[in-house]
Amino acid sequence: MNDYTIRPATANDAETIKRMVRSAPLDPNAIDWHYFLVLEIVENGAEKIVSIGMVRPEGDIHEIDSIVTHPEYRKRGYAEAIVRALIDHAPHPLYLLSETKLIPYYEKLSFRVMKPEESPQVMTDQANWVNDFIKSRTYYVMGMTE
Repeated sequence: MNDYTIRPATANDAETIKRMVRSAPLDPNAIDWHYFLVLEIVENGAEKIVSIGMVRPEGDIHEIDSIVTHPEYRKRGYAEAIVRALIDHAPHPLYLLSETKLIPYYEKLSFRVMKPEESPQVMTDQANWVNDFIKSRTYYVMGMTE
């Protein structure tokens, strides 16, 4: 039995989603609650959102983005549960940007690093922009194309 529930976000979740995305080094302009799934637990008799993630359209492709788990709830499998739910419910192929240290994690979930010539242009452009903006990490386009 899971100790959590994953559900589509509602308008009532919008402020929580905004706070969580802004607390992480993520693009705060890409916050639209309509694209999010939320993972809730029950704590002290009340539901609490502890992890979020979304799949949003990027042109004619779909991108997993904005995976965030509250720091005090990490290492419990919540982020992976969100990612797996997004994979199960989203149109395919799916793409994401991954920093170097997370590549093995996403490979475990059936994503692979894509060469620039095989990556959708919108994703390559996004990776180039992020890498120009964030000099301390390198991001790669990963895809689940089969």
